[in-house]
Amino acid sequence: MNGTTTHTNGSSHSDINSDSTPHPFKIIIAGAGIGGLFASICLATAGHSVTIYESSRFALETGAAIHLAPNVNGLLRKYGIFPEAFGAVTCEWLSQLKPDGSTVFLHDLRPLGKVYPYPWQLVHRIDLHNALKEKARSLGVEIKLQSRVKGADCEKTSLVLESGEVVEGDLVIGADGVHSVLRNSVLGYDTLPKPSGTSAFRFLIPTSEIKSDPRTAHFVERAGELAMVYGDERRLVMYPCRDNTELNFAAMIPDHESGATEGDWNQAGSKETLLKLFDAFSDDTKALLEKAPPETVKLWKLLDHDALPNWTRGNVVLMGDAAHPFLPHQGQGGAQALEDGAALGALLPLGTLHSDILYRLELYTSSRCERATVIQNYSRDSGLPIKGETHVKREIMNPMQFTEYNFRHDAFDHAASLLKTKSEDGVAQ
Repeated sequence: MNGTTTHTNGSSHSDINSDSTPHPFKIIIAGAGIGGLFASICLATAGHSVTIYESSRFALETGAAIHLAPNVNGLLRKYGIFPEAFGAVTCEWLSQLKPDGSTVFLHDLRPLGKVYPYPWQLVHRIDLHNALKEKARSLGVEIKLQSRVKGADCEKTSLVLESGEVVEGDLVIGADGVHSVLRNSVLGYDTLPKPSGTSAFRFLIPTSEIKSDPRTAHFVERAGELAMVYGDERRLVMYPCRDNTELNFAAMIPDHESGATEGDWNQAGSKETLLKLFDAFSDDTKALLEKAPPETVKLWKLLDHDALPNWTRGNVVLMGDAAHPFLPHQGQGGAQALEDGAALGALLPLGTLHSDILYRLELYTSSRCERATVIQNYSRDSGLPIKGETHVKREIMNPMQFTEYNFRHDAFDHAASLLKTKSEDGVAQ
């Protein structure tokens, strides 16, 4: 864009992209999920003007708990967001049980506090989402709700809304999730996520109800315990959130037994079906599942997507599940979206010239693609084995190596270091 472009909302966009003088960028983000909100925080903190277009009204914002491992916990704190302030629980124990209730292992994770600079915490997604919304708005980020995105014009760096409105900027970020429409705009062709073969029931149970029942009290006797029960084509994962007052559950089963449909994160699940599918598990585990409030049980079809050939086109860039959808088996989907946002913030500080954006986005891909792909593949390999399906497991790294690779990383520092190195080499603009 040169000169002045008039938008359908009547605003004026004048000379902010001059190559001779740096100005704050006008940044447009599609999607106000965890990744989009955090990217807005990082970029607004850098001094840019950020507007998010979100299709929902936030009135139906739901979700389960998620992991905030050390690799992402430090990024949140860098921007003044402290998860313990909104109920995050430090993960202190890790256990695995057999379907008959016998223990495979019990690991005390408390020593990790001395190994990594930031804690591994467990938090309800809604609480994190609310904290990010509050922080973004405090920085002047404008969030436009009920603004469904139709696509992007990568040549004009514009977002096209279903209403017909076209919004232009200096940078467009696609944070619109696994069903991203901006992904199609960036790739130049339509592509859809594919079923992973697994679905998951999601629900929460008050800890007080579990503790008051002698059959189930032992499941919450250790605060901050992440417990896994692995069976044949059945997997139950549970961990606390909201200051240990609620236990979050993900009960994974094969797609062909679940009845889940694609694309509906909030599909109602059948408690009766849940109990039937886990009928072979121990009596105490079944007593635990019996406590699931039937009206809150949701069913989620886990989707995947082949690696994309590119994440950027012009000044339009993808992040989070739009760029690299994650299966939940390592609890890193949300974390990797947050890492994407931090990397963009590090690579686009105030003072960056408009002509530099293309190369900075190349650096973003360089700093993020390999790491996201490694963690994606490890998560896939940690998935639920399905009988009759052939899967060649990649020997990426052993669990200890993966934990170190995963938890030790600082996406902001890594991207900033890459930019500094390229600049010193005379490569980066």
